[in-house]
Amino acid sequence: MRFLSGRYGAAAGEGSQPLDIVMTRHDVLDEVAFRSTGVLELYEELFPPTERDSSEDIVRWVLSDDVGERRQLRVGSQAISYRLDSRCFILRAGAGRAVGLGFFTYDHASDLIFCNHVGVAKAWRGGGLARAFYRETVAVLDALFPRNIGVVLEVEPFDRDRVAAIIADLEQTCRRQLAADEQGQIRRLLRARWYDKLDYAAFCDARTMQPLLCRSPCLDPCLPSSDWAGGEEDYWLMWQARTGAHSAKRRASEFWQNAVTAIYVEILAKSLVDDDPDGRLDYWDYACALVAETLQRTATTDVYLARCLGDEDSALLSRWRRLAIDLPI
Repeated sequence: MRFLSGRYGAAAGEGSQPLDIVMTRHDVLDEVAFRSTGVLELYEELFPPTERDSSEDIVRWVLSDDVGERRQLRVGSQAISYRLDSRCFILRAGAGRAVGLGFFTYDHASDLIFCNHVGVAKAWRGGGLARAFYRETVAVLDALFPRNIGVVLEVEPFDRDRVAAIIADLEQTCRRQLAADEQGQIRRLLRARWYDKLDYAAFCDARTMQPLLCRSPCLDPCLPSSDWAGGEEDYWLMWQARTGAHSAKRRASEFWQNAVTAIYVEILAKSLVDDDPDGRLDYWDYACALVAETLQRTATTDVYLARCLGDEDSALLSRWRRLAIDLPI
């Protein structure tokens, strides 16, 4: 258990309360204790259905399956194996229910840590709590996995022209309410800014300096195969090297290939197929083919790591702040 110092609760209007961080398989040892924290309800509150894994899968991954041991299975005629260690960090107020969560997976094959999800309840986002919570969890992960070379994560792309049009309309009409699709675009920009401020870099095409698109397979293999394409999502991948990691000096193109494979094959596809190897051969073939398409499309791209946001984005953020519209991300 770790404690966070500061008056984050007071900044969030909840009164000053002690905050601590507990971790699965260290402080939280079984499913009953895990569910009793309220972290799964918070997870559903923070993330839309298209971005969420099933609660049952998360419980299985963080408590019994992804425990750092090599798992072997056969999918059709192919023998596959993987070795993951997944941890859920739970931020609690007053030793009570969860007000923040961080779900991370360490892939032993690539030495990458994947940030599946991180978030703090809307009422607790004042005073830099989310940033303090995130940095504390990464410090714990560095101690747990001293071979790790850094953290990789997905960020939803935003349409710069669309965001500019939304902000211009708000400035001209003085309206305060945003439609759902408008909120979504602004939130994408704000989330990218949050990771940018944490010194994450995006995998970019060196020719255009635009982030590379990566397509995630559908997260629900139980759906009819005809529905899988509808469950796919496009993401940018962002990367933060671990300070002092020697292997972090490799070429960005190699990191890109490793990150795509680690996230979508080693972590996502193998974990989902492992739950029903005999019944999910089609899903395995589908997920691997989609990842192969991404890697083939970017095989000759000169990949460059760069800040996700440029001067134009900074100008949009300044205009958004002047509107003083409260839109939690």
